[in-house]
Amino acid sequence: MNLERIISSVKKNKYLIISEPELNELLSHSKMIIEENTYISDKIRLLKFHDNLIMQEKTTKDEYLIRVMKSKKETEQLIKQRLEIYNRMWDGCGCKVDYYK
Repeated sequence: MNLERIISSVKKNKYLIISEPELNELLSHSKMIIEENTYISDKIRLLKFHDNLIMQEKTTKDEYLIRVMKSKKETEQLIKQRLEIYNRMWDGCGCKVDYYK
């Protein structure tokens, strides 16, 4: 799927699962705004593709998931929440990230 179709598709849904080659294509044509290493589930990124803010993360099922975000502030809050959950996972809390909501 080309990038325009990917962005169009993700705008119609809460999220979209993309392939690794599609992710690489998106990364090569986007501006990296934020990149945080989770140390458990790869990296969380905020990308800017044209006028779209795209958050990308890797699920525990090894899926590359993207979603359109409304603002950088909203994304920073979600990334902070994710990192807090990952940090608690190190302590064996049994926490899980719900990537699909």
